[in-house]
This record gives sequence, structure tokens and C-alpha cells, in this order.
Amino acid sequence: MTVRRALIIGPSNIGDAILASDVIAAVRRRYPAAHLTLVVGERAKRLFADDPRIQTLVDADAFSSPLGVLRLAVALWRYRPQVLVDLRHTLYPLLLKPLTAWRYLLASPPRGMTHRRERHLWELHRHAPAAAQAPGPEDAPLWFSPRDAAHVDALWSRWQLRDDRPLIVISPGARSHIKRWSAEGFARVADRLMTEAGAQVVFVGEPDEEPIVDDILGLMRQRAVSAVGLTTIRQSGALMRRARLVITNDSASLHLASALRVPTVAIFGPTDERKYGPTAPAHRTVRRRLFCAPCERALCRFNHECMRFITPEEVVRAATELLQAHD
Repeated sequence: MTVRRALIIGPSNIGDAILASDVIAAVRRRYPAAHLTLVVGERAKRLFADDPRIQTLVDADAFSSPLGVLRLAVALWRYRPQVLVDLRHTLYPLLLKPLTAWRYLLASPPRGMTHRRERHLWELHRHAPAAAQAPGPEDAPLWFSPRDAAHVDALWSRWQLRDDRPLIVISPGARSHIKRWSAEGFARVADRLMTEAGAQVVFVGEPDEEPIVDDILGLMRQRAVSAVGLTTIRQSGALMRRARLVITNDSASLHLASALRVPTVAIFGPTDERKYGPTAPAHRTVRRRLFCAPCERALCRFNHECMRFITPEEVVRAATELLQAHD
């Protein structure tokens, strides 16, 4: 059977959407002629805007009201997808494929499968087994436009970065404040890597994270660069593709670096790296093992020791190991 219409119901936020990018790439690779519709949240929509692999991009948050949910359900029913992959665990499969939807609702991941990326690929295997082949190193899960690359080229020239010195991208932010390591820690790590490894450092983040980066730059002795407010999430990815290393908290930047297979140092505290840790071929996770961590709570019951006890020396050591391994 020729598949003409495929539907992926994806996550709401950017980080989870990046973790689901392998699924999008796999469906497009298996069904190259299909009209692909992707339903994601408003924040994740920015990641896939103008992506030529996706013919219709739907903002699920625009249909969040009861009437909106009904309108979206009717639109998807009229679309009549021949392939449906639901990564959001909605009830839409009941409407679109009522005879087989029970398989999606009753099954649970295999014991020991904890990482979110693995779970998304498992969902792909359940919904569309023909597309569920493991991605190869040649597969690019994320798409970058020529404008993304040109924008990074322009910033590279403006910042007077050099091709003969390693670039390190640091992302010190996170949506939740309890997942952020200290400004002092990032400043000391950046200073040491610039001094000891001859690295160039660029900080990235969401526009509302500019005060975090400004604090770090104010504590540094060396001259680093801030890209906060100057790049979209895709342009940050295009910048990471030029990097020898990414240092990041548990955030969308972590998943972006992993999807691009850039060597990554990930700093973890209250969240579980088994679920959201780095998946790049070369990576290190830095965390302090405490009786209360990972707690996965929205608020710390103590004094944020899981992050405060992580030292700059630990992060520098992990970064140096990765840099030396890829000289």
C-alpha cells in the first residue's frame, strides 16, 4: 500500500520535540512521498517551521479549549492518515483508528526502557513498525535552512571567531531554576577552558535567560561571547554543529547537542539522567550522588545541594577528557 498521508502527534515543549526528532526523520525516510502532518505545541513549532520534510505543521496549543479540541479532532478525522504515530498519548487514535487504538492505550514500555528518546522510538515501532529502523549516522534528525547557516556565518565574522581554535558552546539556562548550575561555576569553567585549552566560548540561551549569561560574563576574567537573543533554537543548533564541545544543564540545549551528535558535558541535579541524559556518542554526565537525588521535584526540600556541591573542577575534567579524545 502506498502511504499518502502520515500524521505524527508530537510533544509540546522544545526539549521533548528534539527527542522525538528521530521519529520524524524515520517516518519521512520510510514514506518519502507521503504528506506529513505534525502536531506539536507552540514552543516546539519554532523548531520545525519551514522544514521541507513536513507539509502541514499544526500548533496544538491553539486548540487547547474544549471547542478547539473538537475542531482539531474533526480536522484530523477528515485528514484520514494511513500512518499515525501518537507520541503524546492522546485519545485521537481512538477516533482515527478505533479498531487498533487499544494496542496504543494498553501497552507499556519494556522494563528498563527509561530514556525518553528510546520511548519515542518504541512508540514509533508500535504505531509504524515499517518505519522503525534504527537511525544511522548519516541520518539528520533536525533540518537547518540556508538562512540558519548564513546567520551563524555572520555572527562568526562579527565575533571574530577563529577556525583554528576549538569552539565551546555553553548553555547555562533551563526552564526550571532548580536545574541550573551556578553562575560562578560556569564562569570558572569557561575561564579555565579558554586559558588551558585555548578555547573560544559562546553562551546560548532563551531571550529571558540573558540576565543569567550577563552575570556569568561579569564574573569572568576572559572575554567570551553571548548569543542570547541573537539566535533561534535552530540557529543555536547550527552554531553547535561548529562546536568541539557543548556544556549544558538538563535543558533543550542538551537534547539539541545530542541530536547533532556533538560531544556534550551535561550537568544534572534534581532530574534523572537515565530519562533525559545525553545520547551523543561522546558525552559525560556530571552529578553529585546524594540520598535525595534525583528527586524530580519542582521545588527542593533542602538547599539545592545536588547542584551546589558540583565543583568547577569536575566539569573542567569532563570537558578536557572530551576535548583531548577528539583532538
